[in-house]
Amino acid sequence: MAKDKVGETIKTYEKTAEWYAEKHSDDTYLIKQQIDFFIENIKGKRILDVGCGPGRDVKYFSERGFEVVGIDLSENFIRIASEKVPEARFALMDMRKMEFPGKQFDGIWACGSFQHLPKKDARKALLEFRRVLKRGGLVYVSVKEGTGEKEIRKEHYRGGSKLFSFYRRDEIEELFKSCGFGVIKVMIKRNKDVWINLFAINP
Repeated sequence: MAKDKVGETIKTYEKTAEWYAEKHSDDTYLIKQQIDFFIENIKGKRILDVGCGPGRDVKYFSERGFEVVGIDLSENFIRIASEKVPEARFALMDMRKMEFPGKQFDGIWACGSFQHLPKKDARKALLEFRRVLKRGGLVYVSVKEGTGEKEIRKEHYRGGSKLFSFYRRDEIEELFKSCGFGVIKVMIKRNKDVWINLFAINP
């Protein structure tokens, strides 16, 4: 039986959820250009945060008057996010098979979460994004630049590992286009890593 690399990644986030929430609670400034572009270009008020983690971005959107639903596969993240942003809704859910009716959301925000899927599951997730997005809906995804997939271990993972799927810019753009999205903007951001931030429309 093949190893469940997504399951291993979630176990690692479960173990480190409190640490992660504290470390990243106030670093929205790192993605301010991306999150503001998303807000300026969304046509509507209903946002789905896919892989919402401890609720940092849900809080940012909620404070600006958006109706936000956050989903994640970490029970600890859902608990922390629910406490942090009680006005939003949260659910334990897999982005590859979402339990929403079609055409529910004006925007999907997936900051740093899509990259934890094996590449073989990437299309499945994007087709789910299209299914739950309204026509004209906006989607944002951020991934690290590179090639292939890698299980990474770090000291603060407390013995666990996380799966990362790396993408070239042309590769992620072609993936979105092949799933029927129209790519409208790509921002390349460099800090410790090179991040590809892609915005697309569901036509």
